[in-house]
Amino acid sequence: MGRKRLPGGSFCMLPGSETLSIGEIKIAGMEMSLCSHEESLDLIRHRISPFIAKEKPDFIVLPEKWIMQRYDEDSDRLKEIMDIFCEISSKHDCTIVPGSLGIYRKGKLYNSAPVISEGKLRGWSDKISLYRIEKNEFSSGEEIEVFNGSGIPFSVAVCYDLDFPYYTKVAIRKGARLLINPSLIHERFHDMWHIYVTGRSLESRIPVVSVNSSSPPLNGRSIGTILEEEEGGVMIRTVRASRSILSYTVDMDKTVPMIEKRMNEDPGIYSIWNK
Repeated sequence: MGRKRLPGGSFCMLPGSETLSIGEIKIAGMEMSLCSHEESLDLIRHRISPFIAKEKPDFIVLPEKWIMQRYDEDSDRLKEIMDIFCEISSKHDCTIVPGSLGIYRKGKLYNSAPVISEGKLRGWSDKISLYRIEKNEFSSGEEIEVFNGSGIPFSVAVCYDLDFPYYTKVAIRKGARLLINPSLIHERFHDMWHIYVTGRSLESRIPVVSVNSSSPPLNGRSIGTILEEEEGGVMIRTVRASRSILSYTVDMDKTVPMIEKRMNEDPGIYSIWNK
């Protein structure tokens, strides 16, 4: 069976086809400024929601920890934010990764990214590789999750998780065909960050969208990648944010075969002692 794209980024099955046809998806990122819980509610209603209504992305991604409030997993304040994002997702038929949040769960603090699709909270992706002083407060996640949104299986690597090859490779083996990377990167390290993003994308042939906060000294410069197969090899093209907005399309029908071919070429042997 194949699939036909419907308005709003959803898909249906096409009879008489033996392959899955996904088509183009539109990905967007917004470089939100760091803010409080109360400020975030205003930004969600008056900046994020109108942007989604106008641009109609299949995926919208926000930065790591842009809301500085920390939440108990059962708190009314967290529910308030999730309910608003769920309403936006349902109304505009998009998948939302609202960055990551500090979440208290069973007595531990996690840096965790919620995933919202079809108007529902689908789950959380906990940051595994904690960065420097994060280890003093946060607990590491233990699972690389694969979600499905807008017809695409994807994983959410929170910031520093992307620095390490294991995350991308495991996510792909588990079915991910898009990698989302909410980030919080000081402007001094933007060039290094972009090397990691393009490196992970090229080595595994997977599109990556990485979104940073616009607040100083972070100052945005979000980046997305597109893979293009040419005679004799694969080229990577990058898209950069403009005026704190990142927006571009990816042809998944061309991308998925590249990912799967690369996965089958990778022997998974990373030690000279591995026999």
